[in-house]
Amino acid sequence: MPGASLFTHWYLQLPSLVLAGLIYLLLGRLVLSFVLGGGNPLLRILAAVTDPVVMTVGAITPRVVRPAAVLAFAIAWLVAARVVVLWVALAKGVRL
Repeated sequence: MPGASLFTHWYLQLPSLVLAGLIYLLLGRLVLSFVLGGGNPLLRILAAVTDPVVMTVGAITPRVVRPAAVLAFAIAWLVAARVVVLWVALAKGVRL
């Protein structure tokens, strides 16, 4: 829709942006966990922000899976959710 404003389809754009932000935060947490170690304040802040997502994915993931793999699974689930939002937008004829 060429003449549509940015906020016309906020109900599709807002979830897409939130999911993208969470994906980037989880990627940062995954990379920094290997680089910095566990006691870094930046890593603790990232963990505090992303723990709800990681705990939700961890609840449905078998316990034998390592924490780094749970982070990777969380990223995969969020990417899948963002693809679903994109499909809904495309079905409605909205360009995100």
